[in-house]
Amino acid sequence: MRDIYEIRTPENVAFEFELAGVGVRALSWSIDALVMTAGLIAAAIVAGVSGVVLGGFAWAIHAILVFAVQWGYGTLFEWAWGGQTIGKRVVGIRVLTAAGTRITFMQSVIRNLARIVDLLPFLYGVGGVSALLDRRGRRLGDLAAGTVVVRQRRSPRPAAVIAPVDRYNSFINDPAVIHASGRITPPERDAMVGLALRRESLPLPVRYALFSKLAAHLERRLNIARPDFFSEERFVLNLTAVTLGISQPEPAPAVRA
Repeated sequence: MRDIYEIRTPENVAFEFELAGVGVRALSWSIDALVMTAGLIAAAIVAGVSGVVLGGFAWAIHAILVFAVQWGYGTLFEWAWGGQTIGKRVVGIRVLTAAGTRITFMQSVIRNLARIVDLLPFLYGVGGVSALLDRRGRRLGDLAAGTVVVRQRRSPRPAAVIAPVDRYNSFINDPAVIHASGRITPPERDAMVGLALRRESLPLPVRYALFSKLAAHLERRLNIARPDFFSEERFVLNLTAVTLGISQPEPAPAVRA
């Protein structure tokens, strides 16, 4: 059974995503540990070579490099890669804020510095117990930083979301729209894709209501105007196309009545 984490906005639009389990997080950490081990070996080699010139001062450099590898690796990668390290990217998970947005640099610092407690007494003993007991699978570092770890969903086939004939170049190639789409959060993206894929199976009143709420939320939060000839559904579908990086080389179709 999947553990689903749901976020509901003031507009009553629900975003949900799957929480990452302890097993996949352990696999991610194992990969990251191998990367850090390589970094530590490199730091030792640098200290040994520089010791010929710098003498005892080289070991101070070694201590700094070790700290940078052990605590800076996770901090910088998670901040720069939107909540992912090399290990997380390989297994398909990422760190988000509890609100479902990209983590800040300070949150990355806090959750990685708290790792020293999570590692106690050995091999993530404290962190593992915390993740198993917490309903959102959070270790102490996540609790301190206000973050959660979720699975990253694969993008569906573009044609399953919006057929080429329904894509409007004037919208999906608009630089302002493309720029605004970069601020779409993972749970918003999941809600857009999920609604796009399920729309044909929804009763018309429900379909209309969901697209209306989601369109209003996205227009307000991203500060982009819905074209006059777009319905709320068409707006969400084409914005989803932009988010998934879909382009259409053919000329834009004529506006439908």
